[in-house]
Amino acid sequence: MFLSRSSSRQIFTTALVLALSFFWQPVAGAAAFIHPASINLSAVIPPAPQPGTEEYRIDTGYLKDARSTSTQSQIDQAKTASHDSVFDYADTLGSWFNNRNLPKTAALFTKVDKETKESIELAKHHFERARPLSWHETGDQEKSNGYSYPSGHTTRAFVWAELLSNAFPDRTAQLHRQARQKSWYRVILGRHYPADVRAGKLYGKFLAGEFLKSPDFQKRWSAACEEMHSVRRANTRHF
Repeated sequence: MFLSRSSSRQIFTTALVLALSFFWQPVAGAAAFIHPASINLSAVIPPAPQPGTEEYRIDTGYLKDARSTSTQSQIDQAKTASHDSVFDYADTLGSWFNNRNLPKTAALFTKVDKETKESIELAKHHFERARPLSWHETGDQEKSNGYSYPSGHTTRAFVWAELLSNAFPDRTAQLHRQARQKSWYRVILGRHYPADVRAGKLYGKFLAGEFLKSPDFQKRWSAACEEMHSVRRANTRHF
């Protein structure tokens, strides 16, 4: 008996959810903030552009343009940005924003990143969009499960930007500007189509909202915000 592609995908996604639920069991006393397997992905992220459509033509065209017009400096910056962390936002918040100064904040974002990664894996396997051919053009390829939609780096960038904007509303515009730049680097490198990045932005903002709805997250977030504000004040005080 042969299964249709949609049936095969449903079976695979179900298996993935079960596997992730086994390997991602939280330690005692550390309940999950969010539950990725319960997210209705199709209600959060629109379908990826399909080959043969005008949307796909535009998407691939923007990718080619971004690749052909990027400078070597932009490419070098993009490669550096690929090894990302929430503490990259020190570029916006200041050098005080680092894991040495902020142990509570660092520990919280470790858990946030873990649950975000699970959410990204489920979304990628739900949509199953292949990477652009430009993914294979360089010799320094990052590890990939082969799927492109949504962009994982972009999703993380906007989870971080949204949460940090909650803590520092006065820096919202700058934090989002940095998140957009981090996201566009993925296109410059040929790692993602522009639509992957747009989907990652939607997904990252949605996931940040889910974290902020969690009572358990809010308890730890309050302590992290207090820590961040205290360190920020200490490092921006004028004498």
